[in-house]
Amino acid sequence: MESGVPDSQIKTPLDVLWWTISTVTTVGYGDVLPVTDLGRIVAMVYMGFGITMILVLLSVITSNFYKRRIEKVERLKKDHEQKYLRDLLLNKIEQIEEKQPQSNKVILQLYNVLMKNNDNYD
Repeated sequence: MESGVPDSQIKTPLDVLWWTISTVTTVGYGDVLPVTDLGRIVAMVYMGFGITMILVLLSVITSNFYKRRIEKVERLKKDHEQKYLRDLLLNKIEQIEEKQPQSNKVILQLYNVLMKNNDNYD
């Protein structure tokens, strides 16, 4: 499109390649510019494409970092919750073990009372 225009700086396929790469990568040195209206429209499309590529790349990178951070927070939360539940369970077991001798004593006393009352009825 640009090669037949007298004021154009884009004459060879290498010029086109240079211009395309510098435009898509958003470097845009400004040493090679399209001069036709159609060339400028194509340039705008390439600029949008370059910016979109950078946005996609950055969003992939940041979402991976965010995902790892969220997974770490969730793992720490789960570990903390498991520790809390384990400690709570151990505490309850300990309370039951402390009360067991007392329960045995009460059961033995109740048994003795029942047996004594049973002997009185015989």
